[in-house]
Amino acid sequence: MQRPVSCGHSTMLSFRIASSHGNTARSVMGFSITELMVACALSGLLVSIVASYSARSHISLSSLQHATSVEEDMRALKSTISQHLSRAGFVQTPNVLSSFLALSSGNIGVVNVTLGQHPTESPNSCITFSYDKNKNGVISQPQGELFGYRLHNKAIEYRVNGKTCEQGGWFDLTDTDTVLATLFSVNRIQQSSWGAAYEIQITLQSAIDTNIQSHESFVVEVSNEG
Repeated sequence: MQRPVSCGHSTMLSFRIASSHGNTARSVMGFSITELMVACALSGLLVSIVASYSARSHISLSSLQHATSVEEDMRALKSTISQHLSRAGFVQTPNVLSSFLALSSGNIGVVNVTLGQHPTESPNSCITFSYDKNKNGVISQPQGELFGYRLHNKAIEYRVNGKTCEQGGWFDLTDTDTVLATLFSVNRIQQSSWGAAYEIQITLQSAIDTNIQSHESFVVEVSNEG
């Protein structure tokens, strides 16, 4: 004898099949338009934030590199000028207690420290001097013992072949493609029997970012100039 099929069991089976079909349909449909728009907006905002942060980081790094370059040039100039100027007038003389003597009369045409300027620059923007670099008792041009520094066309220049402040042919110590020298000034602030003191002021500016500047004011004592 066969048992009748239970209507309750059939109904529950049908409900489960229908629910299964509904879940499948929902999975096939995926995200709604609204959900996609929100996701795109969030993605765009994230990309914008990352791009903005990267741009600011690049600008900050670039500014730091320019500032570092200017400061390195300033340190090099200060060290070089101080080292050479402090020896101005030195002549090695044997058989004396001190080798720091004023330039002897035998050095014709050679003077100790002279201030001037290139015709297109401000007064006292050039300094020339000399000293016995190789300690042979004589100051001579062929031995590279005539020194000088000046401001010309936004560059700090180094004296070559005994040129005067007014002449051309000096050598650029700073590169105007990266650094601009806006100030180079030398002033004698003291002179006595022990020597003289010179105050030197230098201002450098980045040629790429004009907001980056460095200024130095320092004093160099010249023992041989009394």
